[in-house]
Amino acid sequence: MKSSKVIFLILIAITVGIMFGCAPPPSTQEAQSELSSDQQKALEDSLKQVQLRELKITRSFAYSHYNNRAWSEAAKYYAELADKDTGSVFNDYGKWAQCYIKMDVPPDSVKMVYQRGIAAFPDDAYLHASLGHIFRTQGLLDSAVVHYEAAVEHNGEELEYRKTLAELYTRVNRQMEAIDLYRGILAEEPENKEIADVLADLVRRHLSPEEYVNSLEEAVAQFPDDLDKKYELAKAYEEIGQNEKALAQLEIILAKVPRKNLLELVIDAFGGYEQEGLEYSNPELYQTIRALQALGEVQQNLQKYSAAAKAYQEILKLVPENTEAMVSASNCYREMNNFSQARVYARRALSKNSKLGSAYMALASIYETAADNKSGGEPPTYNDKLVFLVAYGLYQDAKNTGDYSVLENARNHKNYLKESKLIPEYSDWFMHQNETDPTAGGGYDWINTNWSELGYIEKYLKQISEK
Repeated sequence: MKSSKVIFLILIAITVGIMFGCAPPPSTQEAQSELSSDQQKALEDSLKQVQLRELKITRSFAYSHYNNRAWSEAAKYYAELADKDTGSVFNDYGKWAQCYIKMDVPPDSVKMVYQRGIAAFPDDAYLHASLGHIFRTQGLLDSAVVHYEAAVEHNGEELEYRKTLAELYTRVNRQMEAIDLYRGILAEEPENKEIADVLADLVRRHLSPEEYVNSLEEAVAQFPDDLDKKYELAKAYEEIGQNEKALAQLEIILAKVPRKNLLELVIDAFGGYEQEGLEYSNPELYQTIRALQALGEVQQNLQKYSAAAKAYQEILKLVPENTEAMVSASNCYREMNNFSQARVYARRALSKNSKLGSAYMALASIYETAADNKSGGEPPTYNDKLVFLVAYGLYQDAKNTGDYSVLENARNHKNYLKESKLIPEYSDWFMHQNETDPTAGGGYDWINTNWSELGYIEKYLKQISEK
């Protein structure tokens, strides 16, 4: 570096000598003590050229060390270059920062380099994005957003900057701006399924159901072979009451996966049906079961209970341990007033899982519906009250399972039956002390008095008789 300073001084001396020659005679010295504007400009240009040459020498040393992976030496020269380059001629802050990164210096030192670079070159998108990345990794999300916004402002064509900014927007609760960015990105990368999925999820959570449906329709049109997206669209249609459209999507899904082939699969015994396990171990089977479950729900919404029951039976052919399908089938048969078949499926579910709250709810609903139908809106007979009482006991069983998904519903049904005086009171028992058979008055031929749930009748009547 000493040699460069010597060169610098020599060049200045030569330049001044050329411009002014020898010292003027005393009589003319004062007159020429001030430089003309042209002379001043020539001097400044010469000095700039000398300074620029020195900057280039320093930069050359820096790059040579950088190219040879001598990170520490390169960093030293890049720091010297930044200090001398007061006119912001050379933008090597990225390389300087890379030296520090390779040297594994603390992030704050790297951050300082990018901050100096931005001060010198405020329009440099790369420096803003690099500083934003550090803030992002440090969890300083608001600061990261500021710099990624600057990066996008100065280089909006760089998709990675926009993707990162969109992701940051979701993390700082600026979802609407994230949605706008993702839409723009997807317009440029229509085949990017990952972005399509993220956008659809944001729309689902933060916009109206109708806007979510529109987003999914676009995604399905863009990815016609994506069965997961068709399933999401079907569920979205169902949510806004467009069950016929949901049905069409589900039928497409089921047509893509031949169920006759699936019947040949050997299903591992998971100790019960585990749909999450199937999602990874057998995606085709998982998609089929999921679509059949949704198909059953849509058919129920359309009050096509026979078709719904058939869908649930299809599931049970594939996975006989699926208690959810058993409960759903039970509810379908109850809606068709086929109470004996409805009871078969509910009991079958309980045989697989004795703590399944939804199965007790299904079984209780069978007895409640049957008694409602029999009484026909008229005050119930004592036999009707005994059937309501069986439902009351089963709702209590549902509560006792500890299944929080049915707890409130079971409690509400119990309160309704009691407050509406649909179950026997002391006066009823007093008038019918020896009557415990609900089928005695007719209308309940499907009930077998030996069924275990009917044991609740004598248990409850004994309790009220002792009051």
